[in-house]
Amino acid sequence: MSFWEYFQRIIDLLSGVISVDILRSELSTSGEIDTSTETSPSTILVPSTGKCLDTRGVYLYSDSTSGEIEAKFTSGTLLAKLYCSKQTMIALDKARFVGTIDESIAMTWTGLSQGAKIYWVIRYKEI
Repeated sequence: MSFWEYFQRIIDLLSGVISVDILRSELSTSGEIDTSTETSPSTILVPSTGKCLDTRGVYLYSDSTSGEIEAKFTSGTLLAKLYCSKQTMIALDKARFVGTIDESIAMTWTGLSQGAKIYWVIRYKEI
């Protein structure tokens, strides 16, 4: 085998390792909560049995002008918090939190404007 054939073989072997598409292995889910018909807390993401949720990003938006919204694991680990009187959205695109086995994510809210809506997106992996 010539040097160039050997070199090409190494490149071929490494290309599977180097060519990593992170988004291909991650999942996303989204939803909208109408607070005039739903009550807090609301479970928004449940892992497959025996798996953990490994969050990679959280996005929250609300049309409320008052109150607070939290996305958190059921253990209480806070993923994101939106202070509606100060801002309408929060995007944590590089936030990573790992839950425990079978632990879900819930959305909680207090003091929101009448009939407020919450839009959310969570990027995650199941591990």
